[in-house]
Amino acid sequence: MIQMLAPEVADAIAAGEVIERPASVVKELVENALDASARRISIDVRGAGKISIRVSDDGAGIPADEVGLAFVRHTTSKLTSLADLAVIESFGFRGEALASIAAVADVECASGGATLRVRNGEVVEQGVGPLLPGVAIEVRDLFSNLPARLKFLKSDATEVAAIKDVVSAFALLHPHVRFHLTIDSRAAVSSNGDGDRRRAIAAVYGPPVAAEMLEMIGMPLVAGLVSQPRLSRGSRDGMVLAVNGRPISARSLVYALEECYQGRLERGRHPIAVIDVGIDPELVDVNVHPAKKEVRFRDEGAVFAALQRAVRSALDGSDPFRYRPTEGPPAVTVSGPQLTLHDGPWTAAAVETNGHAPAAVLRPIGQAGPGYLVAEGPHGLVLVDQHAAHERVLYNRLLERLRSGRGASQPLLIPQAVDLEPALIAAAAEHRADLANLGLEYEEFGPRSLRITAVPIELPAGRATAAIQETLGALAESRGDGAIENAAAALACHSAVRFGDVLDVAEQRRLLADLEAAEESITCPHGRPTRLLVEWQELTRHFRRNY
Repeated sequence: MIQMLAPEVADAIAAGEVIERPASVVKELVENALDASARRISIDVRGAGKISIRVSDDGAGIPADEVGLAFVRHTTSKLTSLADLAVIESFGFRGEALASIAAVADVECASGGATLRVRNGEVVEQGVGPLLPGVAIEVRDLFSNLPARLKFLKSDATEVAAIKDVVSAFALLHPHVRFHLTIDSRAAVSSNGDGDRRRAIAAVYGPPVAAEMLEMIGMPLVAGLVSQPRLSRGSRDGMVLAVNGRPISARSLVYALEECYQGRLERGRHPIAVIDVGIDPELVDVNVHPAKKEVRFRDEGAVFAALQRAVRSALDGSDPFRYRPTEGPPAVTVSGPQLTLHDGPWTAAAVETNGHAPAAVLRPIGQAGPGYLVAEGPHGLVLVDQHAAHERVLYNRLLERLRSGRGASQPLLIPQAVDLEPALIAAAAEHRADLANLGLEYEEFGPRSLRITAVPIELPAGRATAAIQETLGALAESRGDGAIENAAAALACHSAVRFGDVLDVAEQRRLLADLEAAEESITCPHGRPTRLLVEWQELTRHFRRNY
């Protein structure tokens, strides 16, 4: 039997499209503050947003006699006719945000000398308050009337990271606005609102990152900064893309950005970017999704091309020496001293490798080129990528420590402080025990930093910062099944010998023995081959010795 939904049920369903998690509340309230021309926005969060979220601003505010109306669904001051929908210049326009929040929480609003309290969609209190500038809204007990939605929220660390990401994106895109976010009374994000986007980047990502960013100057439509190729991340968390100041999710723009870095970044690495595309509101449709995360462009190709022109101009300006292909492959040379290993007959040997059964050892001949080992085996000559091989060995070792729950770490004489994005700090908190089993130990050090106190015994101390960022980036991006394995792969990559490192004979022999003993040793954990076999039969045919 078809029947009309009860108002509270319809409101809860509608609210679910707009308010998915605590970060959604922060986003909607910050957008309202920006629409009111606020220059200072303060956000205070307690209990990962489930206990309370308070947002206050110094914007235009709501007239006292309209405070109650603001919480009625489909009421807005931002458009009045269907024609206005085609030229949306404000963040909000649906008239759903405050009503949706009030439908799933206990909300108190103060503005224009009036106060209002709404609980689960019902007005419970109205009164008079001090006449202060702007609006102050406090949201308490989020989803208390929707236990199912509350149950599906992530861990507190993950929800806090999502809130930090929202505020960070707005701080980066609106450097003329001062943002201050506190989490359980601790400062998490704080920008000074002086209009300098580079300083906003320093406030969010840290001064070292800000110093490596390239500004896109004098380009129509596109404004912002992108990272130099030497600065990259293992995830896309450092990309903030927007249209007319509105953070968006647009695969086409992500692709356009990353295509500019082809040949400049390794596979699996991603740039850091803060890009705002300024476009005529008539040429973009922001009314695609209730959460306004997606947009449609009337001429997506033109936006794509404009973004690429701006990014490439910035990158080319930072690199006066453009890449030119070499005339041919570099000559392969074999280091002289190690050629003495040819002396005498070779017999198969066996070594013990970290508890594995003895394995046949390839006989090292030497190093060739920038990072290959040349070895002799029973079936022919073997070329080994020393980095990929060592990466596989270390990856297997790290997985064994994870399974056994026994990490092997070396304490740092001087702990290293590492500035990290909120999502990475959340990933560290969520996987602290697993990280300890991998040999990484840390302590909290400020709102966006960790102090590394111990690292795996194989990791050179000088690589700790990059290794931590890459490892936590793998955790943050993967989430769920396979996340910790991806983190172990990232850690193994940073711990392994580098392509180009010189290995002595003993080191070559040990690496070859460890590789022979390793499971799944044909490839590194990222899928690259570790070795190439040139069989004796192939050499015999090539040199016509088969007579």
